Amino acid sequence: MEDEFVILQYVNFVGAAEVADLVLRFTLNRNKFLGRWEQVLTSLSTNLLGSGIFYSSVTADYSALPDGNVKVVNTAYDGDFELTSIEGSSRARSSFVPTCRTVKFPNTSIEGNYWIIYASKDFNTIIVSAPIIIPIIGLDISDNFGLYVLTKDREKYWNSDEPQNVFNALKKYGFDKFYNKPVNSGKSFTIPPVNEWAAKNKKPNNQQKKKPNKKPNQK
Repeated sequence: MEDEFVILQYVNFVGAAEVADLVLRFTLNRNKFLGRWEQVLTSLSTNLLGSGIFYSSVTADYSALPDGNVKVVNTAYDGDFELTSIEGSSRARSSFVPTCRTVKFPNTSIEGNYWIIYASKDFNTIIVSAPIIIPIIGLDISDNFGLYVLTKDREKYWNSDEPQNVFNALKKYGFDKFYNKPVNSGKSFTIPPVNEWAAKNKKPNNQQKKKPNKKPNQK
């Protein structure tokens, strides 16, 4: 029942026709959803969700799990330019609506909401809304509390027409408040492939840190 409640809020927020189009694009590009995404925009409000605006070179690596869910590895350089990462998982709240998802990390006992509310035609860019919903009591606090814009290639994204499409979508869905308006998520150091460092640097709390040996070159 909780999943059904959240899906209903998702459809009401995004729009039935828009959700149908997103589900079709996701289904046709299911394999493209996997792999590495680079974060280009976020919001101040995500500081309360465990991420925030003070991280650079943020990436999300997705891979398929045997149970049909998706393994999530989020990596970034923190405010001290130390490499940090956390591993979790994501599931679709319904196989019929795979764009209405959850995400869960080991440092929390609850599932967060991961709503894909926009996807570019080539599925190289997506907007993820992080709503605040308490489904167990049927309470929808905010459908657009947090914001993440992910793309497959940061440089190509900023040198295309896609940013304007993204800004139009963000305006449409009310991401214009001081806490949820888009903030640039820049690049400092390059994030290495997960397999190159995750195993040898893995700590019991699933967080890895590595001090870089050069000064950052931020955008």
